[in-house]
Amino acid sequence: MRTLIACALLAGCALTEPRPVERPLGPGEIASARQAQNALELGKSTKADVKALLGEATALEFATGYEVWIYRERRDAKMQTPSSELVLLFEPAGVLAKTRVR
Repeated sequence: MRTLIACALLAGCALTEPRPVERPLGPGEIASARQAQNALELGKSTKADVKALLGEATALEFATGYEVWIYRERRDAKMQTPSSELVLLFEPAGVLAKTRVR
């Protein structure tokens, strides 16, 4: 009888799928571009605020002092659509001027 119960328990374990292990977000990756955009305030959020909230970005610096930071959503292997990007424009003073999700 014990053998039957042990087999039943093992069979039940074999039928369940293991949960995929989610890797941590890498540099320039975010979970949701829209949620990140909604968490920021134009004219108020600074580069330090954004870095603390979203982490490192892919940054482009211009001679005028403006900077563009780009964050990409982590692509889900199950999704067929391309992932979104959050593009941030900072004024020379380091304050967020514009955002765009593309």
